Amino acid sequence: MKIDINVDMGESFGRYILGDDESLMPYVTSANIATGFHAGDPLVLERTIKWAKEYGVAVGAHLGLPDRQGFGRRQMDISTEELRTDTLYQLGAMDAFLKVHGLKMQHVKPHGILYRMVGEQEKYIDTFLDTIEEYNKDLYIMLHTGCETLKRAQARGLKTAPEVLIDLGYDQNGNWMLERVKKARSPQDVADRAVVVVKEKKIDTIDGKMIHVDGCTVCIHGDSPNAVSVAKAVRNSLESNGISVTNLDGYFSK
Repeated sequence: MKIDINVDMGESFGRYILGDDESLMPYVTSANIATGFHAGDPLVLERTIKWAKEYGVAVGAHLGLPDRQGFGRRQMDISTEELRTDTLYQLGAMDAFLKVHGLKMQHVKPHGILYRMVGEQEKYIDTFLDTIEEYNKDLYIMLHTGCETLKRAQARGLKTAPEVLIDLGYDQNGNWMLERVKKARSPQDVADRAVVVVKEKKIDTIDGKMIHVDGCTVCIHGDSPNAVSVAKAVRNSLESNGISVTNLDGYFSK
C-alpha cells in the first residue's frame, strides 16, 4: 500500500503570511504551489520551490482565478479563452522558476472554485484538458476521484491523479464541501480518515455514512490553522499502518 500526500502552499503575499510552508515540507510528498492569481507572488513562489527542492518534495502548479480578495473561492464567469490563457500564463510562470532551480513540474491542480469549474462544469472541461495536453501532456492532472474531467483525461491518454480531500467534509453524493475560511480539525481524526481512505477506499460523510473513494493522493490544506500538526499526524499514522508515502511518480512506478 502506498499514497501521495499533497498540500496547498505558497499562498502568502507580500507582508501577509498564510501557512507555515517550510514546516509542512518534511511531512508531504507533493506541493501544490500557488501561481500568483488567487494567492502568492513571485518571491513567495520561488521561496516555496526552493524549500520543495531542499526537502525532496515534488512540485505542482496550483492554478487559481484572478481573485486575491476572495482567495479564488468565488465563482467568476470567465470565458473559455480566458481559462486557456490564464492557465498557460500560470504554468509558464512556475516553469520559469523550476527551470532555474533544475526541477520539473510534476502535476497541475486547480484551486478553490476553479477546481469545481474545470472538474464539473461542461463549459470548461474540454478547454482545460486541451490546454494541459497542448502545454505538457506529461503533467498529472489532480482532481477529485471519479469526476468527469478525470474520466475524459484518461480516455485521452493523459496522466491523472485522483485525490481525496481528507480535511474537508463530504456530502452523501461524494461532493466535498467548499470552505471560504479553513477550519481547524483534529489532527488524529484527519489521520484516521487518511488510513481508512487508503486501506478501505472509503470516507465518512457529514450525515454519518461511508462512501467509496479511490485516490492515489490525499490532500491537506496548508491554510488551515493547524496544518502542520495535521500533516505530521497523517504521515505518522499512514507509515505506522504500513502504508508507504511517496510522490506521484513513486506511486505509479511498479
